[in-house]
Amino acid sequence: MCGRFTLKNKKAVKEKLGIDIKPNYNIAPLQKILIFDGKLLSYINWSYSPVWAKRPMNLINARNETLNIKPSFKNCKKCLIIADGWYEWQKIDNKKIPFYHFIANNFFYMAGIYNEFGCAIVTTSSDNNIKHIHHRQPLILDKENISKWLKNINFSKFINKEKINYYQVSSFVNSPLNNNNLCIDKI
Repeated sequence: MCGRFTLKNKKAVKEKLGIDIKPNYNIAPLQKILIFDGKLLSYINWSYSPVWAKRPMNLINARNETLNIKPSFKNCKKCLIIADGWYEWQKIDNKKIPFYHFIANNFFYMAGIYNEFGCAIVTTSSDNNIKHIHHRQPLILDKENISKWLKNINFSKFINKEKINYYQVSSFVNSPLNNNNLCIDKI
């Protein structure tokens, strides 16, 4: 599951996407996040609910394996969620230890779904080098797969070509109110 992520590299986003962002070191559910729907960059709530739901479901993740099966995702649209890292918590005994995950020196696109109410990050099984931290990770799209995703071509099996780096961070990141570079400081 991906429950927090970062979009902090202001310079890279400006160079590649032509927009100014405020660096965010601790993006949490229900916040507005930057997405691309194939035509427009926009900010949308990170919280997905199907159009038929009587009350908000506030889904933040959707499994790639069940997108075509679950009624909640029947009429969803595809998007890219722009990020440069994410956090996962490893459970050891009764403790949750936070780890920061990233792809070296770059921002990347996570597969996303959205509708008029908000969006969710699409997840897949974790790469072998990070499975010991958490069994799920965001579905990261490389250049070859971005247009396929946006054209609604589903991936039954996903192979990540980018090396995912990670390191342990402090519990400072546990509070969504903390939003500065201390969140990603290696310990």
